[in-house]
Amino acid sequence: MDSLPVKDYHPRIAGVIFLAFLVMLSACSPEKPKTDPRQEQMESMMAILAQVQKNLGRIQQKEAVVERLSTGIENKESTNVTQIGKDIAASIRFIDSTLSASKNLIKKLEEENRSSAYRVASLDKLVMEMKAAINTKDSEVQALKGQVLNLNKQVSSLRSTVDVLDQFIQEQETQIYTAYYITGTVDELVSKGILVRGNPLEKLFGSDARIAPDFNIKIFNKIDITETRDLYFNKPLKNLRILTPHTAGSYEFVGGKTSSILLIRDENAFWQKSRCLVIVVE
Repeated sequence: MDSLPVKDYHPRIAGVIFLAFLVMLSACSPEKPKTDPRQEQMESMMAILAQVQKNLGRIQQKEAVVERLSTGIENKESTNVTQIGKDIAASIRFIDSTLSASKNLIKKLEEENRSSAYRVASLDKLVMEMKAAINTKDSEVQALKGQVLNLNKQVSSLRSTVDVLDQFIQEQETQIYTAYYITGTVDELVSKGILVRGNPLEKLFGSDARIAPDFNIKIFNKIDITETRDLYFNKPLKNLRILTPHTAGSYEFVGGKTSSILLIRDENAFWQKSRCLVIVVE
């Protein structure tokens, strides 16, 4: 069977981030202090653009995986068919969730720039470039998924491929892929039993509350870690503080004057130490 075609990652996108950095440099004078709100706004937007570009690269890699798995599939042993179907489903699931996350990031970036007092007109063009790239990639992915679903028409031993894909998606929704998060002020989280007040000695060291030894997980927001790679908060970055332990380097907090986004770079590493994320709003 012919391999599934995967289009090359559009080279124009590689220059988007470079152009964006030029915009940042021209918009922010080096003589301004590091705490200049215009510079903070640009740095936040640049982080989001960089994340979207990285997402598009990851999608390209997963498309290549689907192509490799689909090539010559009719010659593989029947015992391997189920695993191949699961691997293809996992790749497509990753592509779908990453595309969705990228669309959300671009939408939030567009809204943030439009409402900002430091709006950069040149950034609107860069956002349009990214939106066009994402829409193009979305069309390619839809075509790829259609070809995968047609595998069962070409190979008799793969007539159950679609059922295998559906079954795998349901299996993904088990506890192993589930995580929880909650936000609130110290008083709110204490009242919900998530936090407990520290003793006087702990307060001397700047800790007014700590995670309770037990709490009701049902009041948390439930998410699928394979689908949720960014969390949006309508609070500035300086007002948010993570209390639970999470691996350094697996995430980044970026934000402007009115909102923030928690970008999860590596979901497995981020949730490894704690499947519950507690964020205090100060």
